[in-house]
Amino acid sequence: MKYIYEIFIILAYLSAQPLRIFSSKTNLFFEGRRNALKILREEVNPSDKNIWFHVASLGEFEIAKPIIESLKSKIDDLKIIITFFSPSGLENSKDYMFADSMVYLPIDLSANAKKFIKIVNPKVAVFIKNDIWSNYLFYLKQNNSLIYSVSSKFYKSQFYFKFYGIWFLEKLRNINYFYVQDIDSKNILENYSLKNISISGDSRFSSVIKTLEENKSIEKIEKFIDNKKCLIAGSVWEKDINIINKVVLENKTKSIIAPHDITSNFIKKLENLYGNNAVKFSCLNSKGDFNKKILIIDSIGSLKHIYKYGYVSYIGGGMSNNGLHNILEAAVFSCPVIIGKNYKGFTEAEELLKLGGVYSVKDSDEFSKVFSMLDDSALRNKSGKINFNYILKSVKKNSKIINSLIENLH
Repeated sequence: MKYIYEIFIILAYLSAQPLRIFSSKTNLFFEGRRNALKILREEVNPSDKNIWFHVASLGEFEIAKPIIESLKSKIDDLKIIITFFSPSGLENSKDYMFADSMVYLPIDLSANAKKFIKIVNPKVAVFIKNDIWSNYLFYLKQNNSLIYSVSSKFYKSQFYFKFYGIWFLEKLRNINYFYVQDIDSKNILENYSLKNISISGDSRFSSVIKTLEENKSIEKIEKFIDNKKCLIAGSVWEKDINIINKVVLENKTKSIIAPHDITSNFIKKLENLYGNNAVKFSCLNSKGDFNKKILIIDSIGSLKHIYKYGYVSYIGGGMSNNGLHNILEAAVFSCPVIIGKNYKGFTEAEELLKLGGVYSVKDSDEFSKVFSMLDDSALRNKSGKINFNYILKSVKKNSKIINSLIENLH
């Protein structure tokens, strides 16, 4: 099975090469990996107290950040090595001050994994969510590194638990500690005799509490909103735009739209769609600009602070297969949240839907109905309070991971 797995990895790697011509992101995926091992040799001392965090992309990195920063504050000589699978993660995180080295993860071939582990020699390795790679697990175990799976979520339908996934399931047995998101994941792993499983939730809860405590004000945003009701539409894709358009164009409420894709092509589409009703954040200067109805955020990094100005927030990704984006960044500000129809597998969305802090819609009419319904201040405040209390309760679970890591790193 090992050889079949490696052949599959190689074929997938080769077959994706032509896409480099059409996609700068795909090109970065390959170019970034070219010198990853060389960079690590220059930046990492295998004799240091190294801990390796692997994340798929930006969302997973947000989960890792509170853990990394807590460990750095408590262990003076700790070195943090972070690897990313996706360019959108690494390219938007290069200024992260708590990392001692950040590179793309070399593809999961036996030779790559063996070299990587020899160079880094991590005392502990932490895989965030389910971006777990079999060859890396094997060589970590050979290196006597402790392995953590953090904020992971497991389903009976996953390939690990099918007859053809036995080889991958055996690799999961190399993991020393599982910190899963929910009781279902814990039960599934225990049914397959996996051990050391705790429910810890998601460390993004700590991250959004930190954003709340920072209470950062953005003067231009405040001037644009001018104490009016404002819809914040965060991390939206084209299908999300179609859902919210009726409200954005016809309602008197101001709207701030932050697309997930801030490339010039998508921003231009939004400008063409909204015409004179809209202004880009980068162009927000004159009195006429501040009087416009729609603000398009054309930069990265400010959205998590913008949510505090929301009357209601819509979080994108749930109308397609792109994956629902982070609803916690809005929820922490006691704001009701509306999402699309595809939210299965996102624990916080599933739970907050049941509690009444989050609302799911499948089309434009449903969005308009829910948005109008939340004009009731009592309902809006109740939903917002549900969201905030849910985050406070979840933060307390995250100390389990940090305490365990501290114990094993000393």
